[in-house]
Formats: sequence, C-alpha cells, structure tokens
Amino acid sequence: MVRHGYTVLKIKIMTIETKFDPADTVWIMVYNKPKECIIYQVIPGTHMKGHSYQTQYTIEGHNGNSPTFYENEIFRTKEELIKSL
Repeated sequence: MVRHGYTVLKIKIMTIETKFDPADTVWIMVYNKPKECIIYQVIPGTHMKGHSYQTQYTIEGHNGNSPTFYENEIFRTKEELIKSL
C-alpha cells in the first residue's frame, strides 16, 4: 500500500512461548542419573497440516557435545524430575 509517496508496511507480530528459555538451568536424566544442565538453544514446536512437532531444547556442553531433548524430558527442578519417574 502506498500513501503520498510512502510505503506503509503492515507486519503481524507472532509470539512464541516455550516452557524453557536459553540459559535456563534444568534437570535431565543421563544414564539413569539426574543431571543439572543449561539450555543452549530452543527450537519451537509447530503444528502443520495434521503433523505436530514438539519443542526441542539443546543442552550446553553435555559430554563435550550438544544433545537435543524434548520438552517432556526436561524439568525445572530435581524434585520435578524425580516425581516424574
């Protein structure tokens, strides 16, 4: 759309909310033992044409690599993790 020589750009803002954010401290299970880790990267899940993709979280520096976990495998506290077992 152009008005008086100016282009008007309409942008729709989308908000994506995740359970955890980068730099959050979380708990996961590693070799049947609870382990405290830090979230390095968040890949939000989507719903497209009947397919559902879960949110994925990359853990920083775990065993020298950066493994990815799904939201249902990560917990805010050690107590929440233990209760889930």
